[in-house]
This record gives sequence, structure tokens and C-alpha cells, in this order.
Amino acid sequence: MLRSIFVNMAAAGGSELVLDAGIDFLSMDMTAKLSSRAAQGVGVGLLTARLGIKAAELVRPIEFSTDNRIKLSHIRDRILGSVKQRLQLSIQKKHDKV
Repeated sequence: MLRSIFVNMAAAGGSELVLDAGIDFLSMDMTAKLSSRAAQGVGVGLLTARLGIKAAELVRPIEFSTDNRIKLSHIRDRILGSVKQRLQLSIQKKHDKV
């Protein structure tokens, strides 16, 4: 478990460094920077969710049943659905102002 935590921390830090270097090197505009940050956030969020699922499995006194098991795909779908909904609301507000 501790190893998974360190891997998660290293992945988050590494993705931050790569993103910063890429933004500086490519001189991206603001939209591309925000898009890159959002993608990084979703990726690190999924890694953290995977770690949370593993932690829940390890500390749970009774194993999850096959039907009741937490699945990363369900979490991913909820995260992406939330991001999509927020983007749609943002676009709608932008159009309402114009």
C-alpha cells in the first residue's frame, strides 16, 4: 500500500513537471494550458481513485461481493460526466451573456 502511495505521488509530481516543461517549450496559449491542466487533473484524480479503491479493499473486514465491487470505470464515468456537465454549463452561461 505504501508503495502505491509513493507511485501515486511520483506520477502526480512527474506529470506536473512534464506539463510545465511542455507549456514553457511550446508556448501554449491560455486555452491549451487550461485544457492540459484539466487533463492532468483527471489523470491524477483517476490514479488517486485507484489508490482509494485499493485502500478500501485492504481495510474492509469483509470482501466486496462481485456485484458490489467498486470499479474504477464507474468513478471515471462520474468524473468525466461531471467535467462534461460543467463545461456545458460554462458554455451555456457564455452564450447567455452574449
